[in-house]
Amino acid sequence: MKKQTRKKKIDQIVKGVLAYWVIFVIVAWITFWVKDSVPDTLVQFGLGGGAVELLISGLIEIARDKLNKEEKPNE
Repeated sequence: MKKQTRKKKIDQIVKGVLAYWVIFVIVAWITFWVKDSVPDTLVQFGLGGGAVELLISGLIEIARDKLNKEEKPNE
Protein backbone atom coordinates (compact mmCIF):
# COMPACT_ATOMS: atom_id res chain seq x y z
CA MET A 1 0.00 0.00 0.00
CA LYS A 2 1.16 3.49 -0.78
CA LYS A 3 1.60 5.88 2.06
CA GLN A 4 -0.72 8.84 1.59
CA THR A 5 1.29 12.04 1.55
CA ARG A 6 0.05 15.18 3.20
CA LYS A 7 -0.34 18.13 0.89
CA LYS A 8 2.14 20.90 1.42
CA LYS A 9 0.83 24.33 2.32
CA ILE A 10 2.47 25.84 -0.75
CA ASP A 11 0.54 23.41 -2.97
CA GLN A 12 -2.70 24.54 -1.39
CA ILE A 13 -1.71 28.19 -1.84
CA VAL A 14 -0.88 27.65 -5.50
CA LYS A 15 -4.25 25.99 -6.04
CA GLY A 16 -5.90 28.94 -4.30
CA VAL A 17 -4.06 31.42 -6.53
CA LEU A 18 -5.09 29.43 -9.60
CA ALA A 19 -8.74 29.42 -8.51
CA TYR A 20 -8.51 33.15 -7.77
CA TRP A 21 -7.24 33.95 -11.27
CA VAL A 22 -9.75 31.68 -13.00
CA ILE A 23 -12.61 33.38 -11.14
CA PHE A 24 -11.07 36.79 -11.87
CA VAL A 25 -10.91 36.12 -15.61
CA ILE A 26 -14.49 34.83 -15.69
CA VAL A 27 -15.81 37.85 -13.79
CA ALA A 28 -13.79 40.22 -16.01
CA TRP A 29 -15.25 38.64 -19.16
CA ILE A 30 -18.78 38.81 -17.82
CA THR A 31 -18.30 42.44 -16.78
CA PHE A 32 -16.90 43.30 -20.21
CA TRP A 33 -19.84 41.64 -21.98
CA VAL A 34 -22.47 43.25 -19.75
CA LYS A 35 -20.99 46.77 -19.50
CA ASP A 36 -19.30 46.75 -22.91
CA SER A 37 -16.19 48.35 -21.43
CA VAL A 38 -12.96 47.31 -19.75
CA PRO A 39 -13.50 46.73 -16.00
CA ASP A 40 -10.63 48.95 -14.79
CA THR A 41 -11.47 48.72 -11.10
CA LEU A 42 -11.79 44.95 -11.29
CA VAL A 43 -8.39 44.70 -12.97
CA GLN A 44 -6.81 46.87 -10.26
CA PHE A 45 -8.28 44.73 -7.50
CA GLY A 46 -7.40 41.54 -9.34
CA LEU A 47 -3.75 42.46 -9.73
CA GLY A 48 -3.57 43.70 -6.14
CA GLY A 49 -5.09 40.48 -4.80
CA GLY A 50 -2.70 38.36 -6.85
CA ALA A 51 0.26 40.35 -5.55
CA VAL A 52 -0.89 39.87 -1.95
CA GLU A 53 -1.26 36.12 -2.44
CA LEU A 54 2.21 35.85 -3.96
CA LEU A 55 3.69 37.89 -1.10
CA ILE A 56 2.04 35.66 1.50
CA SER A 57 3.21 32.48 -0.24
CA GLY A 58 6.75 33.89 -0.36
CA LEU A 59 6.65 34.67 3.36
CA ILE A 60 5.41 31.16 4.11
CA GLU A 61 8.26 29.65 2.10
CA ILE A 62 10.85 31.82 3.86
CA ALA A 63 9.42 30.98 7.29
CA ARG A 64 9.34 27.27 6.46
CA ASP A 65 12.96 27.28 5.30
CA LYS A 66 14.02 29.20 8.41
CA LEU A 67 12.21 26.71 10.67
CA ASN A 68 13.77 23.76 8.85
CA LYS A 69 17.26 25.25 9.31
CA GLU A 70 16.63 25.79 13.03
CA GLU A 71 15.53 22.17 13.45
CA LYS A 72 18.60 20.81 11.61
CA PRO A 73 21.51 23.18 12.36
CA ASN A 74 24.26 20.70 11.34
CA GLU A 75 23.02 20.10 7.81
